[in-house]
Amino acid sequence: MTSRDLGLTFAGGGNRAFYQLGLLNRWSDRLLPRVAAVAACSAGACVAVVLLSGRQTETRQRWHELRKGVRKNFDARRLLRGENPTPHGPIYRAVLLSALADGGFERLRSQPFPVLVLTARIPRRVPTAGALLLGLAAYRLERRLHPRRLHLRYSTRAGFSPAVHDLRSCHTPEQVAELVLASSATPPFTPLGRIGGERHVDGGLIDGAPAFVAEQVPSVRKNLVVLTRPWRGLPQGGPRYYVAPRRPIEVSAWDYTEGTQVDEVIARGEAESDGHEATLREVLG
Repeated sequence: MTSRDLGLTFAGGGNRAFYQLGLLNRWSDRLLPRVAAVAACSAGACVAVVLLSGRQTETRQRWHELRKGVRKNFDARRLLRGENPTPHGPIYRAVLLSALADGGFERLRSQPFPVLVLTARIPRRVPTAGALLLGLAAYRLERRLHPRRLHLRYSTRAGFSPAVHDLRSCHTPEQVAELVLASSATPPFTPLGRIGGERHVDGGLIDGAPAFVAEQVPSVRKNLVVLTRPWRGLPQGGPRYYVAPRRPIEVSAWDYTEGTQVDEVIARGEAESDGHEATLREVLG
């Protein structure tokens, strides 16, 4: 019997995260039987749901249907009508619920490993608007001062704290969607997350590639961390192995206008899978 001893970590990155789905389209038959834990945040959590639901084709079709006629990612005229000026939240939610329909939710819950999603808990007693500005400032400052640092630190020093949720513990598809949206919460594009009466935002504020989450599972011995943009000087070899796109993915993270952007990103992941084969073999060895 194959031993489950691998972590699989999906980084965030908006539309760029679907590079990960392309890779897993090629690798899942060999990789998933060894997985002991999946960890993800932000759009990486969406990728995990789509992958593990087994409803990739249906979800991709729904994605295209929902975006027909969308010409702008921000429409100031909607503000004048008292509406959200962005289309992202409703579309994102509908895509997740499509992945979880017709048996997708049951397949997700039946996985033999935890499916762990990271959110960032907003500091208590800090007004929401101020906390969002604080989190953004901490993120940008760290990126400016430490452009080669992959795993972030400043947001926790600013008072944000990690919260980890196993999607298998959800009782309804709507609960799964709420957790993934909370992990992706980046107002005004996606709404503020609320879990158990607490405010949560994008888990990428804590760590955009949350390898530490998978490594909290005792049986994890190696961890394959799949990134969504090139990164110089990535370490390789136990316990973490990193895979990243060979060149920048030329797509906006929050482009929800009509088009084939995500299809092209998935195709990039599929096309580059052979180039990362040596890393996969080392992880599986």
